[in-house]
Amino acid sequence: MKKLFSNKMVAIYLIAIAIGVGIGYLYNVKNNERQNQDRKVIYEEKIPYQQDVLAKKMIPRSKLIFETKYLENGEVVREVQTLNPSLYGKSREEIAKIYSDWEIKSFNDEEIVLYREKRGLPADYYIISSINGYVVLLKSDGNGGKEIVEKTDIPLESLTPFDRERVMKNIIVKDKDEAYQILANLSS
Repeated sequence: MKKLFSNKMVAIYLIAIAIGVGIGYLYNVKNNERQNQDRKVIYEEKIPYQQDVLAKKMIPRSKLIFETKYLENGEVVREVQTLNPSLYGKSREEIAKIYSDWEIKSFNDEEIVLYREKRGLPADYYIISSINGYVVLLKSDGNGGKEIVEKTDIPLESLTPFDRERVMKNIIVKDKDEAYQILANLSS
């Protein structure tokens, strides 16, 4: 009959016990880490699942688009930028706080579109109007202001009733050459 407690068997029992204790220790450490993480989450502000997923999806090729509708002529100007890394992971509400003068028109993982309406005309539009009874050429600055490009010697009274009415309501053109062509036609 073999001995139950031979030296080899004692060594095997001790190794088995050591392995069991090691596995139990590792399991306990992992379980404690999970519990600590769960406790941390309790104190964090919860973000709705959809926004959390969206924030994590924001990638360097995402776009930030600014759309401005100018009320004087109804044109919408779009400015497209690559999303700034400081905006990665921001929620819709955080973006709304950062760009408080803008309305969020679209918010997804590929692009954020911000929208606003603005008085006046886009920058570099030309306006044929009248000042002090004479025809003038103005240029818009994009912020509702206009600067005088040229004061003409064309009296408003010398225009046909149709042209006088057009000038008084402002003739708006995008191209400088077109503006000068209209001025040439008005002077003839």
